[in-house]
Amino acid sequence: MNVTKNQIDDLNATIKIQLDKDDYATRVSDALKEYQKKAVIDGFRKGKTPFGIIKKMYGKAVLIEEINKLIGESLSNFIQENDLHILGEPLPSETDQKELNLDAESFEFVYDIAMAPVMNVKLSKREKVPYYIIKVDEEMIDKQVESICKNNGELSPVDVIEGSEYVKGELIELGEDGKPKEGGIRVEDASLSLAHMKDEEQVKFFEGKKAGNEVVFNPSKAYPNKTDYAALLQVNKEEAEHITSDFCFIISEVKRYIDAEVNQALFDKVYGEGNVKSVEEFRARVKEDLAKQFKAHSEYRLTVDARDKMLKKNEDVVLPEAFLKRWMLATNENMTPEAVEQDFNAYRDEFKWQLIKGDMIKDNNLRVEDEDMKAVGREVAAAQLQQYGLYGLSDEQLDGFAARLLENEKQRSSLYDRALENKIFDTIKESVKLEEQEISMDDFGKLFEKK
Repeated sequence: MNVTKNQIDDLNATIKIQLDKDDYATRVSDALKEYQKKAVIDGFRKGKTPFGIIKKMYGKAVLIEEINKLIGESLSNFIQENDLHILGEPLPSETDQKELNLDAESFEFVYDIAMAPVMNVKLSKREKVPYYIIKVDEEMIDKQVESICKNNGELSPVDVIEGSEYVKGELIELGEDGKPKEGGIRVEDASLSLAHMKDEEQVKFFEGKKAGNEVVFNPSKAYPNKTDYAALLQVNKEEAEHITSDFCFIISEVKRYIDAEVNQALFDKVYGEGNVKSVEEFRARVKEDLAKQFKAHSEYRLTVDARDKMLKKNEDVVLPEAFLKRWMLATNENMTPEAVEQDFNAYRDEFKWQLIKGDMIKDNNLRVEDEDMKAVGREVAAAQLQQYGLYGLSDEQLDGFAARLLENEKQRSSLYDRALENKIFDTIKESVKLEEQEISMDDFGKLFEKK
């Protein structure tokens, strides 16, 4: 076997692989012998078909299969052994590849490769990247306190229905005469939410009523969503489609969702017993939590600006675009030449960014350790838990959630990629001058409108 590289220009080259019979004959013979052991052919017992018949039947298919394997191994080994930094994957040459003659004993294969250009990843403190700090104002704190109170509220018994309560009781289907329908639907433990009713007229039938009162209403109008309607009647959705009767609801219990009060009980529930002892301390902790949330926004914006900075430094770097377009089409059957041409500016930036990241990882010897994975896991877990109103958890408390994330192979891979990107951006942050700017949330949002 002879493998050689021909450098066409700085970005393009070809790899030629010449195979002689000695390179593949043993592999083909061994593969055919395996076929012989398993073959079941009329007139012969399993594994007893003469080798000549097996070769005649499967010889060319096995030859192609083994040559393809050998070519793949040879390309991979040559690229690795010669430390070639390529973009995409080798593609069969459109100009130099000769037509394959399977009856010959020697074969020649030519592949096009694209060489990755060297990117400029050197940074200094003379270079500046903006860092936006979102201002936490009193209105934000008020809204967050309101949200915490709402998330930590509870259902409490009340005397009179005002229009948004949860009501329990007995539900009875009525006939056209307004009396209980013989054989009709009767639900003894029915419950409904007036807040979820879509028809105001039906809600008004309940307003001012108390436990022990009866209400006649039409639930099919109150709940046009047939899934909700079927759940109320405790029938399947298909049955509910045909039920349009009025119903009598005999109220047994009325409850209203009441937001938690801002008091010591709420402080203890949200931040742990005794950790917050006054409204002032509570609002201070809320402000601190908001600042942490907003820091994640600031860090994300930094990644956008840092990426733009690095791309700007490398805007004059030329890519082997003709090859890349061929490669994109060859590896994505759903992509068209028109789509590639139309969107290639975005693809160009992404190719460059991947090269920049690779060079930064190499030049700065960046590595992801177990603790880096755990730290990212804690960040993800904290963000997920905050969606459910859980704030102020310690690293020790978050470690359990993070450990479960890391047990999932897909999640672990995602966390690894995120940890590696964090190291790349940390390197940029340490290498340049960050220009800190305080900004309102409204103005921060406008930064993304400009993109």
